[in-house]
Amino acid sequence: MPDEVTISKNFRKQVIAYIGSKTGDHLSKPGLILTWLLAALGAPTALVGLLVPIREAGSLVPQMVISQWLRRYEIRRGFWVVGSALQGVAILGMGFVALFLTGAMAGWCIIGLLVLFSLSRGICSITGKDLLGKTIPKTKRGRLTGIASSISGWVAVAVGIFFALNPASELPVELFATLLFVAGALWIFAASVMSTLIEEPSETTKEGNPFLDALASLKLLREDPVFLKFCIARALLASTVLSMPFYVVLAHRATDGKAASLGLLMIAGSLATALSGATWGKLSDRSSRKTLGIAGLSAGLIGCLTAGVSGIELDRIASLWLYGGLFFLIGLAHTGIRLGRKTYLVDHATNDNRARLVAVSNTLMGLVLLASGSFGLLAGAVGEQVVILVFAILGILGSVMAFGLPEVE
Repeated sequence: MPDEVTISKNFRKQVIAYIGSKTGDHLSKPGLILTWLLAALGAPTALVGLLVPIREAGSLVPQMVISQWLRRYEIRRGFWVVGSALQGVAILGMGFVALFLTGAMAGWCIIGLLVLFSLSRGICSITGKDLLGKTIPKTKRGRLTGIASSISGWVAVAVGIFFALNPASELPVELFATLLFVAGALWIFAASVMSTLIEEPSETTKEGNPFLDALASLKLLREDPVFLKFCIARALLASTVLSMPFYVVLAHRATDGKAASLGLLMIAGSLATALSGATWGKLSDRSSRKTLGIAGLSAGLIGCLTAGVSGIELDRIASLWLYGGLFFLIGLAHTGIRLGRKTYLVDHATNDNRARLVAVSNTLMGLVLLASGSFGLLAGAVGEQVVILVFAILGILGSVMAFGLPEVE
């Protein structure tokens, strides 16, 4: 571990870089911003359904191969820099699509750029955790990500307020393009900051085939029972993020898709992250196991509540506030799950196996998320309320698994 002065410098640099990338993430969320944009451009509804699976799974599935590739290099910050810059380029491209294309062509171009974005995001994901473990001590990692989450959340709250106060029934595509241009620039800025990170050389492995080595990494599930239990808990707790688009669908239907509903949901989700990020981060530094359990249980109970109240007939204004509140609560729980599982995995791992553990965990999650696409068909058959209830039960089971994990702090 570096000396205190170097740790302090690296802490500041990573906080700034993460604020940039996380703010860009808020300004281009597939479940909100890109969904509304595709609707405004007249893209086919089927393409809207591809946004979240591609964004999430595309960044996770290749990570075992990326991990093996990463282990061949002593200095790894360059991977994060390239990944962040490519994310910025992809989002900038979406902004130009919004300005110059419409219909199916616009939809397919955004889907293609989202594939590039997602793969680049995967590079940053695994490299970021490796760099965090190498440059920041255990007791400060949760705080670093928590601070970045909170500040970026407040920026997104301000944007959401603008949407909420906009009286228009539909927002112009030029406004969405501007959001995407700002988001893309933030990722490129984050790349420039991270390029100055002070990093000590890592041990390298240059032999073998990256693809075969990636398959061999699956033996970690057998050799490390705690890691296996963590992966199962994480898969169950993923039900929280998977349920969130269905909250948006319910809100959109209940409020007739007004611009204010987009703004309030954005405020609710961002405010949840901003208010809880630092708190969840501190709790994660004390016990990431308990953080996962508490957040997962909360998400399950919120899902049960949502499924119960969604059948109540309310006017548009009352529905707007109801779903805004529910989206805020599920956002609180999701922030805790995200910070808790990141901190647990980084703290459980060692410098030698951290990249591989992250890669195996993320690849398995990517496969789970791809399979989750079937829930969209389930929603069409039985309704969004039933899907939310199923996800709530899975979240509660995940919290039980999380409480059963050993402490790693």
